[in-house]
Amino acid sequence: MRNRLHVLLAALWALGLSACLSAPTSEAWLAVGFRSPEQTFATFQTGLRADLPDLEYRCLAGGLKRREGISQLGWREYRRELFRKQPWLKLAAKAEIQRLEPLGPGRVRVHAEVDTWFKDVEFAVDLVREDYWELYAGAERVADDLGDWRQMVRERGDELDVRVPRPEGRSAEDISELRAGREWKIDGFPLGTADP
Repeated sequence: MRNRLHVLLAALWALGLSACLSAPTSEAWLAVGFRSPEQTFATFQTGLRADLPDLEYRCLAGGLKRREGISQLGWREYRRELFRKQPWLKLAAKAEIQRLEPLGPGRVRVHAEVDTWFKDVEFAVDLVREDYWELYAGAERVADDLGDWRQMVRERGDELDVRVPRPEGRSAEDISELRAGREWKIDGFPLGTADP
């Protein structure tokens, strides 16, 4: 019973704090992106502040989605359960990054902190770099996939040569846009990093 009370109080405490969140600023909306761990973390915060599960979902790594079986539609249920088990994660919307901890090639842990009325809450978010490509025909995305940057992009003298598979039935003339990039995405919320 005592443990249930502690969980309930922690959930109410986090819910009360999340209710005090202000809407994202214009600057926050203009800064949405995934080019660095810090930018991805800020984008996730924007999604939390705006209560936009779709934007939050775009911050998640493909590996996390596969491991947890999360689809875009399923993210709403997953986040409800995640916030129920770890209510302090809502506080990420108000957090400030304290430090980045390299975990290996293309992996980093963001250590963040929220200054609350009663105490500071510290937590961590793991991020991974994902290489990707997308092809568009007009406004329609006709192909996309994760890839290996070293396989997709090669140096050729003072030029970069980008190679991605051509969709069946499409010619180079059909393609209106080719995007290839390296993005940072959230790969996990380690347990035990906060104790409200």
